Amino acid sequence: MKLQSRWVYSIICGLLSIALTLTVAHAQGPLLPKPESMTVDRSLSPADAAQMIQTARLFYAFWDTGNGEYTSAAVDNDFRGNTLPAGRPQGPKGLLYASQAFRSAVPDLHCMIQDLLVSGDKVTARLLFTGTHKGEFMGHPATGKPVRFFAIDILRIRDGKIVEDWHLEDNLTLFEQLGVVSLKK
Repeated sequence: MKLQSRWVYSIICGLLSIALTLTVAHAQGPLLPKPESMTVDRSLSPADAAQMIQTARLFYAFWDTGNGEYTSAAVDNDFRGNTLPAGRPQGPKGLLYASQAFRSAVPDLHCMIQDLLVSGDKVTARLLFTGTHKGEFMGHPATGKPVRFFAIDILRIRDGKIVEDWHLEDNLTLFEQLGVVSLKK
């Protein structure tokens, strides 16, 4: 009986090990957005810089795909967004809420990292978001038109996880494209 229990235990451990390896490989695979341009502070060790870059890429893979597994890999449970709109919850749940809400209007949302600056405990990113307005947004019906807007993030990273963010996006351009505002006379 002990031999059979050990055999079952070994099989389960082996399967769990394979599943974990596949999950990590998937999270680090080709789906991670790659910065078009990157500047890294030379005072950072190569290992620290690589970890910060990987964390940022995981975070932007979340915004590119909407896959919440990326937030678990990149964001600390005590994450604080410093520029949240009224009503949005803090922490990883707030990120998931924001992604789901926006993806209901732009389900094919993509996030591209145009510039990544790594210095000290911070990563600054210049981002380009694209997609198609296919669902209602702020009471405005879908237009079927493409959207394209920029954003800037400053991420503070500690122990390989994002603990704080300052996020600013070009909402005027986005809201014009979604028909929420019009500057035309």
